Amino acid sequence: MIRSKKELKEYLTCERELYFGTGRSALLQGRLLGSKMFRIWQFLRTLRLAEYHKNAGGLRHRAAFAWYHRKKYVLGIRLGFEIPENCFEKGLMIYHIAPIVVNEDARIGRDCRITGNCCIGNTGADTPSPVLGDRVTLGWGCSVIGDVRIADGVIVGAGCVVTKSVVQKEAHVAGVPGRVLPGKTARPETAARPETAGPDSAEEGRQEESGRQAAKERKQSGRAQRQGRK
Repeated sequence: MIRSKKELKEYLTCERELYFGTGRSALLQGRLLGSKMFRIWQFLRTLRLAEYHKNAGGLRHRAAFAWYHRKKYVLGIRLGFEIPENCFEKGLMIYHIAPIVVNEDARIGRDCRITGNCCIGNTGADTPSPVLGDRVTLGWGCSVIGDVRIADGVIVGAGCVVTKSVVQKEAHVAGVPGRVLPGKTARPETAARPETAGPDSAEEGRQEESGRQAAKERKQSGRAQRQGRK
C-alpha cells in the first residue's frame, strides 16, 4: 500500500524499469508506437497514482483521487482490466491485454505475474477474497476463487481453478479444481560403501564369497575327474 511520496516513487520506478528497463528509449518508443506494454504500464501508473491519493488525507488528495480513479476506469474499460486500488503490492507485471478481474478485498504480494484472462475473486457478496503471497505467477485463463491463501512463489497453470489454499511454497498448481503437482522424483540413495555397510551387509557379502569359492572348487573337481577317465 502506498502511503507516501517516497513509496509512490519507488513503485513507479520499479514498475517502469520492469516494463521498459532502466533507459528511456524503450519507454519513448512504446509511447510513440502505442505499444501493448506501454498501454498496460499507463494503466498501472494511473492505478498507483490513484492509490497514493486515496490513502493520503486532505481535500486536495480526494480531488486528485477522483481524477485518477476515473482515468483508471476509462483505461481499464479499453484494456479489459478491473483492478481496484490497494490490491497489488509493488512489481505487478501483466503480459497481455485481456480481461483481468480482481475483487477489491483481494490482496496480492510483491512481484506478481499475470499472463491474462484471469479472475481473483470471492464466491459471493460478503464472502472472503483470496490472499496471494509474493512472486505468484498466474497463467492464462486461471481463476483463484474464495477464502484461499496462496504461498510465496506458487505458479498457477493455464486454465486452473484454485478453490483451496496452497500452503507449499514454490508449488505448481494445475487442473480443475486446482491441485498441487507432485514434485520431481527424489534421486535414489547412493549405495552403501563397504566400509560403511552394516553387520548384515557384511555377513551377506561373506556368504556370497563362500558360495562363489565352493562353486569354483566343484567346477575344478569335475574337470579333473573327466580328465582322469580319459
